[in-house]
Amino acid sequence: MDNIHSKEVKTLRTKNAFLLAQSTELKKMVDLLQENLELRCSLRDHEILLRSLPPLGKACPNIPYKREDVQETPCRDPTYLQLCKGLTGDIAFQLERRILAFVFKDLGRYYGFSVANIEEKILQSTYCPVTNKVDEKLRDEMNQRYAAVMKKLKKLNYNPSVHPNFSEYLVNTYGILTAHPVGSELASYKDPKILRKMVADAVSNDVLEDVYILLNCLIALAKEDGKPILSL
Repeated sequence: MDNIHSKEVKTLRTKNAFLLAQSTELKKMVDLLQENLELRCSLRDHEILLRSLPPLGKACPNIPYKREDVQETPCRDPTYLQLCKGLTGDIAFQLERRILAFVFKDLGRYYGFSVANIEEKILQSTYCPVTNKVDEKLRDEMNQRYAAVMKKLKKLNYNPSVHPNFSEYLVNTYGILTAHPVGSELASYKDPKILRKMVADAVSNDVLEDVYILLNCLIALAKEDGKPILSL
């Protein structure tokens, strides 16, 4: 009888381990589906918001700007043009990452994070669903860092109601740089004047002012933290 009972216990333990493994895998699948759904919803919301925004280039109508060192005729070299477009998207992407890194500090993983949803992410990052408690100190620190970086960027005509969504638009439209430059090409990426010319070659006049604003913000943050303009 004891032998039969022992076999039943062993069988139940085996089934329990199997069910536990299945439960773990199912949880992983549910988490992935949840992340995918959140990303789809976020993209949908950003598309709706972009359609409701004022025309780009008119976000800061009092800011004069000009095309610096731009040829009268547009560049027809498709390879160079693609490089300029990738650079434009990369500037927007790296400005986003720099702001996020400043606010969240050493987070490392920014999947689902953007400047457009940064206030929501501050709330999520400082709330523990297990204990149902809020880390008020950390939340205050993040909000203070966010307010500080926005104060600096607003002086450069960065509009938090417009430019975070504009940055996502640029990344989605142009992508980012796919290859790291070397030699003299790498030196060009450290020259603000050359960067301004390249983005001017990539975009139309109606959005150039806003792209310049993003680039100026990135240059300013690079000067502050001592890192290259583009972290390639």
